[in-house]
Amino acid sequence: MKNPCRSARSKSSKSRSVRVPLAFDQAPQDELGFTALLLQLIPWKELNGLNARKNGGGRPTHLLSRSQLLVATLFHFSINCAGTFAQHLLMLTGIKMSEGTLSERRQAVPWEVFEEILRRALGLLAKPCSEAFYRGLRLVAIDGVEFSVANRPEVNRQLGKGTKKSQSAFAKLRCAVLLEVMMHNPLAAVLGRVGQSEWRLAQGLVGSLPANCLLLADRLYGCGAFMCSAWQVLQKNGGHFLIRAKVNSKVLRVIKRLSDGSALVEVKALVKGDRHRVAQTIVVRDIHALIKRKGGKPMRVRFWTSLLDPQKAPAHELVTLFCRRWEQELYFRELKAGLGINDLLQSQTIETAAQEVTAMIIGSAIIATERSKLKPGEELTHRVSFLKVCALLEPLWLTLLLGADILSHTQKQQLVDRFYWMASQMKMGKKRARSCPRVIRQRSQRWPRKTNQKSTNGPPIVRVIKANPKKNAP
Repeated sequence: MKNPCRSARSKSSKSRSVRVPLAFDQAPQDELGFTALLLQLIPWKELNGLNARKNGGGRPTHLLSRSQLLVATLFHFSINCAGTFAQHLLMLTGIKMSEGTLSERRQAVPWEVFEEILRRALGLLAKPCSEAFYRGLRLVAIDGVEFSVANRPEVNRQLGKGTKKSQSAFAKLRCAVLLEVMMHNPLAAVLGRVGQSEWRLAQGLVGSLPANCLLLADRLYGCGAFMCSAWQVLQKNGGHFLIRAKVNSKVLRVIKRLSDGSALVEVKALVKGDRHRVAQTIVVRDIHALIKRKGGKPMRVRFWTSLLDPQKAPAHELVTLFCRRWEQELYFRELKAGLGINDLLQSQTIETAAQEVTAMIIGSAIIATERSKLKPGEELTHRVSFLKVCALLEPLWLTLLLGADILSHTQKQQLVDRFYWMASQMKMGKKRARSCPRVIRQRSQRWPRKTNQKSTNGPPIVRVIKANPKKNAP
């Protein structure tokens, strides 16, 4: 005779081992997990509002609503763990669907939906570290990045493979990102789905500049056209800019020489498509300096800034401060290497590739938010490895997702608290000096296979020089 208690326990254990499918348009329940963090950025009600928009085409949804599809897409491309999109969907919702069906669903979602998700989900961190500011101004940077898309006729025709000067192996999907420096937190992003240049994409980010910020940008943006458009926004919300310019850039006139070696100059912005007509002018502070590291050769740099008072913003401080713009390049490296895409996207069409990049950016915003909770307002926040935080978050999210109906609230909170403790122990130390000389490996040839390359450590040596801007005047 069978023991009824034993059979009841076996049925209960079997039901717990199977993921119960969610109802249509029901939000995934993973308390304190990925979906919970995502819904803090953009609530489920707002996702349902996006879901109410008309479908751009394709088959209607039956088991899976568009809101559930959006969350599954963001989940799949935000984590770097084994599994296909269909397997991750099963893990997240308990719904079984084929890869082909999911591909049709993704292609049927209008791109405007993901644009709206980017606009609503990205924002400033509540308590960034102290090094994320300069004299009360929040440091933000703007730059572009490229992702390789699989070679298909329609992709190559719309995006193009490289530029007129150089060709690439794959078509490139360009993306411009406005980033909160030191915290690696994206504030806004624009994707070029029809092959737009980085310059054109960056123009769409100017309106997203936050209040009381200091914008850092490289030489691509060191011209009157970009500074005039950015200054119209920054001047209204109490912000400023510090942009690197080409050493031989021309100015209209020199207004005044300042005590710290810099000068006030007037820069012109030309009419679009006409190099002989001046549309607008702007007064900026012109700073020239020499930067070098110990044992290295000096390099001449030039900066234009709207911080005109040398007493409130010394030239030496601004030149040293600009080194923090490199955090944007580190963010792009984390975006690619941290998610394991190796620069080549998984998606086969432009629309789905743009969705993939959007999911990666949203995922990086979630990681930046969790990273900022380690020690809010203290220097430890940005000294903890971004990639290590991501590596710890992924198994935590999977555990909270698969154990949503098994673990109690107390157990889930204890897991999260232990994660914060473990992540806070992964503070990056100062880099040690090399014990062996740095060299560059070359191909097998008759001459030596390695060439010497000097490697130095320590902060750069900055020296502001008194340049004569008149030499650059037309």
